[in-house]
Amino acid sequence: MGFNAESTQDAEKKELRLIACKIGESIEPDAGVPASMNPKEFTEGRIAEMVAEVSAYMRQERDMYLRHSEPLATDLEKAIHGFFSQELLERVKTITLEGGARIPPPPFYAEAKAMSGGRFPDFVHMRSITYIDVIVFHDEIDVRALFHGVVHATQMAVLRFDRYMDLYVRGFVKNLSWLQIPLEDQAYRLDARFAENPEQVFSVEEEIKSWDRAGRYL
Repeated sequence: MGFNAESTQDAEKKELRLIACKIGESIEPDAGVPASMNPKEFTEGRIAEMVAEVSAYMRQERDMYLRHSEPLATDLEKAIHGFFSQELLERVKTITLEGGARIPPPPFYAEAKAMSGGRFPDFVHMRSITYIDVIVFHDEIDVRALFHGVVHATQMAVLRFDRYMDLYVRGFVKNLSWLQIPLEDQAYRLDARFAENPEQVFSVEEEIKSWDRAGRYL
């Protein structure tokens, strides 16, 4: 990485805004949306309830879309081969919604948006959503978006689903922003690294294990 005249903080803000534009999350609170809550307001009991709710949603959606999903197309698998284990690539399925269909907001959407002061994306604007090992795309599958989705599938496989969901919810509660959840932060960092140089292969699984050992998901 070369030297940039922008300060690190300014560069990070710029990158954050570019990502936010892609996924539909506002960096500043939306007009008319209350300011975000204080993370200290969440009890362990409430966090456990949130984890259970999001986990149930993930499993339900995965089962629904799995029936209509397909294995990775050969050309797509080839494009990301080497970054992920062959076992995982054989397990991951994809589905592209047709006729303008969009993934509806999850049951917890309104609450999450209110909790975060608007810093929660509308699912209809997302390129894709990963439901455990099924990646649902709104439009034609883009290789970078696929890479991002498979990163999440790998995180769930390596960390195990229950722990992944606990870390995900705790990351949201701590930061009250979708983009600042460590699991999302890593996925965006890795898909950007892939997009910058697809020929420079690295192990996503090892990256996940490294972050876990360093406690970066907490």
